[in-house]
Amino acid sequence: MSMATFGSAGAGRDRNTDDAGPGAWRWILAAVVLAVLGLLIAWFAGWFRPATDPRVAEIRALQEEARAKFAANGGPSTMAEATAFVASTNAIREKIEALPEPLRRQVEQQGGGMMRGMFGGRIDAYFAAPPAKRQAELDRQIDQEEIMRKAFEAGSAVANAAGGGRRDSGGGGGPPRDGSQDDRNRWRKNMIDRTSPEERARYAEYRRAMEERREKRGLPSGGPR
Repeated sequence: MSMATFGSAGAGRDRNTDDAGPGAWRWILAAVVLAVLGLLIAWFAGWFRPATDPRVAEIRALQEEARAKFAANGGPSTMAEATAFVASTNAIREKIEALPEPLRRQVEQQGGGMMRGMFGGRIDAYFAAPPAKRQAELDRQIDQEEIMRKAFEAGSAVANAAGGGRRDSGGGGGPPRDGSQDDRNRWRKNMIDRTSPEERARYAEYRRAMEERREKRGLPSGGPR
């Protein structure tokens, strides 16, 4: 083959490549875009997220079950319900304490939803009541608190008699029942810090009314210990 023929053939190939170039790049770009979209869809669908440890999944299921069972009306309203609630939170706490430290922190950081839900429900119930009936709503909630206090005291006595006597963290996310007042105040502050200014204003008004009513009934400040 002569050099002229080779050059002519090479030039033809170059022209064909140049002519096909823009179309080929469009196909490549489209394929890349589709691949990225596919990866994003897979990510949001959870395909690439690390699997939840079965022990953590079990605890979350138990927490959700307890929330659905006990969070209505702001918490248990009878001694039987309160006793069942204490047993449930203690069982959850024991499972949390049995976890390795990283998993325990994971559960505790994400926990507290049940307690926050119950507490938020109490505030909502107070403000949803007509002004003339809010004192009755406070009395209903105070009665609940006293039932819960007795149930937790009974649960602690049983645990101490069995040689447990461990610090009760409220089932992973609740205020420490056997801690100091500073511990309980710290837990409440951490919970309040996660709320909006409007929610904090509602909380402040609710607590003022609650403490005033407890004092009139001759009960100690702060609800159950």
